[in-house]
Amino acid sequence: MSDLTFPTGFLWGTATAAHQVEGGNSNSDWWAFENKPDSPCKEPSGTAIEHYSRYARDIALLAGLGFNTYRFSVEWARIEPAEGAFDQKELDHYRRMVDMTRKSKLTPMVTLNHFTLPQWVAERGGWLAPSTPELFERFTRRVVEELGEGVTWYCTINEPGMVAMGGYGGGFTFPPGLHSVDSWKGAIAGLIASHKRARAVIKQLRPNAMVGLTHAMREFESNAGGAAVMRYARRMAEDVFLEASADDDYIGVQTYTRTTFELPRLAGLTASIALAIPAIERATAKRFLASQRRGAPGTEPGSGMRRTEMGWEFRPQAIAATVRRVASLMPGKPIVVTEHGVATADDAERVEFITGGLTALHAAIADGVPVKGYIHWSAFDNFEWASGYTMHFGLIAVDRATQQRAMKPSARFLGEIARANRLKVSDV
Repeated sequence: MSDLTFPTGFLWGTATAAHQVEGGNSNSDWWAFENKPDSPCKEPSGTAIEHYSRYARDIALLAGLGFNTYRFSVEWARIEPAEGAFDQKELDHYRRMVDMTRKSKLTPMVTLNHFTLPQWVAERGGWLAPSTPELFERFTRRVVEELGEGVTWYCTINEPGMVAMGGYGGGFTFPPGLHSVDSWKGAIAGLIASHKRARAVIKQLRPNAMVGLTHAMREFESNAGGAAVMRYARRMAEDVFLEASADDDYIGVQTYTRTTFELPRLAGLTASIALAIPAIERATAKRFLASQRRGAPGTEPGSGMRRTEMGWEFRPQAIAATVRRVASLMPGKPIVVTEHGVATADDAERVEFITGGLTALHAAIADGVPVKGYIHWSAFDNFEWASGYTMHFGLIAVDRATQQRAMKPSARFLGEIARANRLKVSDV
């Protein structure tokens, strides 16, 4: 056996998102989306895992496992259920969460927006509305003021590329459910503007806080024919947001799988020329979005590869490919893995996934990539958006009939790594 030791001060943690764990977030666009009569979602979130009322015990579980960081989100729809009507009771609730996290000797990493919007913001156009960046800035100011100086890590917006592609381009099931290249590009602009305004407010109020976006990234591969389309897809889904993060304090990287683009050489040559023509670029964008709805290129059912419950390729080491890419594009910028995990009902696979991902990350760190932490998704089995409760990402199982928590072996495995700040791997 060999010890893979991680840097001193490394962040070890797990993550949740408010709508996925709290329950009863009835003022949000997601609640409306999942509860409408013709909802494309498998089931509504309902009471979720009642983290809203059980957070103190849940945080104690995470601290007891050996983690030093807890990433969680605040719910805009709770805090500002109507325009300008900030609910002090809800702000106090999240302040208590911060205080409990710190009391438990965990570093709170607070996400200001994790996929959901207040229904009143959504009704005005969501991330397409010209007013949303200013509204998000105002919301951010109030939250940061209320949470106090105890929060030293902020994520402004979680996976904006997924929000834009899924909800506005129609790449997958996500509110508001638009299917338009123009709305996709408009949402990208709105999300970037909102991030920059939120970042500026946080740095004004808490100059020493670490502020960044969390980026949904994949390990992208292609043959010669697929290279042009791959570059286009990666630019629209990732690069525009990485460029918007140039002034961030850190880059949050969230990676689960790999996507491969394979096209005939002639098709690739045609695509590289066509993408320079606006009308054809739009047609290419439409085809890419349609491919996401069917399943990412190279991962169609029946291709024989090992898969997760989500249908993605089982590829734990993809995280190393994405952090290395960020390091090449933004030399010296601190990187935090803000999500990495696997949907599986077989917890031995989760242990394997964690081991493979951390081994690959350690090699990247040894090569000089400035990775500062690893936050596992997720702390608990919870509501997984359009898939409902059918996916198992959690380190801790939850019986929703009784709300009993049950530690999985993977929870203790990762907790021991966090406590020791090292991973033991076989030399064989």
